[in-house]
Amino acid sequence: MSDKQKVFEPSKELPVIKDVDVVVCGGGPSGFIAAIAAARNGAKTLLLETYGFLGGMATAGMVGPISKFNFNGERIIGGIPNEFISHMYARGGAIVDLPSGNIPYDPEVYKYVSQQMVLDAGVEILFHTQAVDCICSGERPTKVTHVIIENKSGRQAIATKYVIDCTGTGDVMARTPLPWEIRGREDGELQPMTLYFRLGGVDTDAVNLLMAHDNMKYANAELRNYLQKSLEQGELGNFGGPWALHGSTIRKGEVSVNATRISGNAAIGKELSDAAINLREDVFTIIKIFKENSDAFKNCYLIDTAPQVGIRETRTIVGEYTMTTEDILTPRAFSDTVAKGGHPVDVHRAGTSQQDVRFIEAPYDICFRSLIPKGSVNVLVGGGCIAATRQAFASIRVQAQCMALGQAAGTATALCAKMNNAAIGELDGSVLRKVLAEQGAIV
Repeated sequence: MSDKQKVFEPSKELPVIKDVDVVVCGGGPSGFIAAIAAARNGAKTLLLETYGFLGGMATAGMVGPISKFNFNGERIIGGIPNEFISHMYARGGAIVDLPSGNIPYDPEVYKYVSQQMVLDAGVEILFHTQAVDCICSGERPTKVTHVIIENKSGRQAIATKYVIDCTGTGDVMARTPLPWEIRGREDGELQPMTLYFRLGGVDTDAVNLLMAHDNMKYANAELRNYLQKSLEQGELGNFGGPWALHGSTIRKGEVSVNATRISGNAAIGKELSDAAINLREDVFTIIKIFKENSDAFKNCYLIDTAPQVGIRETRTIVGEYTMTTEDILTPRAFSDTVAKGGHPVDVHRAGTSQQDVRFIEAPYDICFRSLIPKGSVNVLVGGGCIAATRQAFASIRVQAQCMALGQAAGTATALCAKMNNAAIGELDGSVLRKVLAEQGAIV
């Protein structure tokens, strides 16, 4: 069938099922934190999530450990994210005392604790629901008045004063007139997708399980040699790392494995689908290689693969400010700082098994303006769509930083709602910073 063939979808009236102050689209690390922050600051908040649980890349993607709460042993992330990991720890679901501030965790505890915190804040959750479109104001085209959703009840609308896109891939923002780009536009490359999996039956006493310290690469050198040989012999298409450790599991005898790798654009449905198909094939190839070559893995077995392919980068907003490599490597102070970063500049190559890592020397500031699409009236992003160059984003993209940015976005929308529904650009970033500090964030 020709790509140019088209049909026209008939227009129809949609029921407006809710009227809220803030719609948060996506319940991943930035999204559920954003929803909590908005609600705690007085906004009537609705959280939309595709799956039947919260956590996004941490749970559906099994991407662990959660990085990065510390830099050189000192806390750089506080506030609601720190509260969250403390609650997980209290339920036996996280390791929180590593000097690096990387947090291995149990995904089931993550799902439960995040859900309880969201509900306790007074947020309403709609699971099994996707935001599929937006309606914008006729008078102000960059002001979203309704978010269109799809679920088992069909196609419906949510009236809202503010929207926070925490989908990670910009699914909502891309359906508005606001400006965005594909992040790899400079060199045509996007960081590869990965399907995490978990193994049991591993002699974990013989494996380095914890990413406990800064300035170290934790790829398993023995396993890498075996995978590289298989790659050269044509048995395996590509791989990364591999990292086989306590990331999204903390139980003896189990490891979570970050090893599969495939190039593609996860914002394109067919490419994301093809990635899932091919990466699942690679999972079984990699397990066979581990079992046949490594004494620690000779009795291993597959517990599960992640429901969701792990996505490192796709869309980015064109923001009111773009975070740059210089902002990461030579930190500068921003009056509207809303979060701190400390992860290395970490670029996984799509076409090879290589990883380019540049360790940083000090924590850096992330500004509020990088969460605002240029010209936005009432739309913010959290997490993966932040305005940042590829190199800068290669540091910012990790989960703890996304959580902190979620708290900033949620708090900002609630403050704007209190300002007689002011436009996002009318909020003084220094005021937001002050409120975040008062509520425990490290800014």
